[in-house]
Amino acid sequence: MLPEDVILVEDYCLKYQIEHAFVFSLEEYGLIELVVVEAQKCIPLHQMQAIEKFSNLYYDLNINLDGIDAISHLLQKIEVMQDEIRLLKSKLSLYTIPV
Repeated sequence: MLPEDVILVEDYCLKYQIEHAFVFSLEEYGLIELVVVEAQKCIPLHQMQAIEKFSNLYYDLNINLDGIDAISHLLQKIEVMQDEIRLLKSKLSLYTIPV
C-alpha cells in the first residue's frame, strides 16, 4: 500500500491524460523529483503544483523541455531577486523617517 503523500506516475498520467515519458523527462531535467515506493515511481504531493505548471507549458503552449527548463531557471532567479528586494526594503525602512 502506498503512503498518502504520493501518487503513482501511472495513475497521475491516466487521470490528467499526459504521457509517462513527459513526467520522466521532467525528472531527468531535474525539474521534479520522483520517489520509488514498492518498486514503482511515484510523485510526491508537494511536486504536483510544479508538474501541473510544466504540463500546461508543454501541452497548452507547446514549449519544449529545454524551454521549460530555461523558464524554470529564470523564475527561480526572479524569486531569489524578489526575496533580496524584500530584505533590502525592510533594512531600508529602519533608516527612513516616517512622514
